Amino acid sequence: MTDPITFNNTMSQRILLYPCSAHLKIEEGSKSNIAARFQNALNLHVLPPIGVFWDIENCQVPKGKSAIALVQNIRENFFEKHREAEFMCVCDINKESKIVIQELLFAQVTVVHISATSKNAADDKLKQCMKRFVDTHGAPATLLLISDDVNFASDLSDFRHRHNIRIILVHRGHAHQSLLTCAHEHYNFYSIAQNLPARSPVKSSDNRPCELVVSDLPLNRKEGQIKNKLHKLSNNCGGKVIAIKGSKAVIRFANADATE
Repeated sequence: MTDPITFNNTMSQRILLYPCSAHLKIEEGSKSNIAARFQNALNLHVLPPIGVFWDIENCQVPKGKSAIALVQNIRENFFEKHREAEFMCVCDINKESKIVIQELLFAQVTVVHISATSKNAADDKLKQCMKRFVDTHGAPATLLLISDDVNFASDLSDFRHRHNIRIILVHRGHAHQSLLTCAHEHYNFYSIAQNLPARSPVKSSDNRPCELVVSDLPLNRKEGQIKNKLHKLSNNCGGKVIAIKGSKAVIRFANADATE
């Protein structure tokens, strides 16, 4: 055993310091594992986050083309030396192709449903999500907006000049100058969406209307209250309350898939 090193302090107390090698033994394999884990953590910390916010009602997936392939193109073109912190789109899912929505989910894109109750409902939600991303991550994050809606100009300008966020804009080729000047870089959406493969074929479903019977409804509530509640629960899937009688109600959907 290695001899200790002795020090005498002002209180005449003896302090013994043992060399670390006398008491700490790390296997060679453990050393390499620790180093690898540390390097991975370091790399993860150094890479700046990137968030993608897609106005899919403005820049739509080309008809009949694969949304999965389009998402992959976006990742390959813009995610180098970044870590993905957010990839989302906002839309009224009742107005979008069900196949496109399904493919976006398969591609690990967050799809936020907003009922089209007002003209700018989706834009307002997208702005809220972008602000949350900027507040959470700050500089040196990168924010990628897929849209050419001029309504986003003031928000992008604020993110760039007040929060020092790197802005990338992907648009359809005719974005307003006030929107383009907010971006550090801007690209044409169609150049990214070109040469996409056709989407995967899906089994055809029965598109006939389907009626769902809801039972055991409370009898001590007014019919109007029950109808409003059922409407809120089924509206996102396109359901319509067509009849209420006693403890039962009938809700009609566009097809059997919508009832699920």
